[in-house]
Amino acid sequence: NGGSSTVLTKSTMLIDVNGISVAKIDGENDNNAADVDSNSMTIPSTSKLSERGDGQGALRRILRAYSQYDNEVGYCQGMNFIVAMFLTFLSEEESFWLLVVVMNEDRYMLRALYGEDMSGTHEILYIADKLMKQFVPKLWKHLEREGIHNSMFVTQWLLTLYTSSFPFDLVSRVWDSFLVEGWKVIYRVMLGLLKHAEPTLLEMPFEQILMFLREFPTMINGQTIMRESLQIGLKRRHVQKHVNAWRVA
Repeated sequence: NGGSSTVLTKSTMLIDVNGISVAKIDGENDNNAADVDSNSMTIPSTSKLSERGDGQGALRRILRAYSQYDNEVGYCQGMNFIVAMFLTFLSEEESFWLLVVVMNEDRYMLRALYGEDMSGTHEILYIADKLMKQFVPKLWKHLEREGIHNSMFVTQWLLTLYTSSFPFDLVSRVWDSFLVEGWKVIYRVMLGLLKHAEPTLLEMPFEQILMFLREFPTMINGQTIMRESLQIGLKRRHVQKHVNAWRVA
């Protein structure tokens, strides 16, 4: 279940997660500053960070500071999107410490997503697949028939907790709930998104599905998705069942 990696520079690796390449920077290497700097330039077009005077500089400093604070994880692609969202609401120092919290506290544990073996990423993709099969079975069967694995589109959604490509009105609502309820919210929103798109996706073949899912984040209304996701009967026990199954496998 582990991902393979290919060295790019002394401090940067490309981790493969079910066919998705994710850049990871070693926090122990003093040469990682330039790598963090270049990666921190990548922020979502939906981000409001540009409205903050020194937003880019603050983002860069937080990513560099965290790579030193937690040198086992360092910096991994995806963290920049999350920190950019924090900086929309919080000061630079508050954003750093919130990153520390969501990376390390048991309720969130994003650190597992970005560790060297990215074991947490494999776990959340497994859970996502099981929940899709349970809550959107017709769509799950259709995607399976068309040869589409959830890692082909859900990885980016979950690895960045929707901060990389979804509208800011959805991202802010998701994170308001995530900080209170934890991962159940992330899976519930994923199911809400798929339920919303299901009538369209069921009529599409392989190529059209992938094209649609690439554009899908720009097509949704955050308030609508949150309202529809609340109608899905996902319970914490559903998630925990699959967490337990993955960890004993």
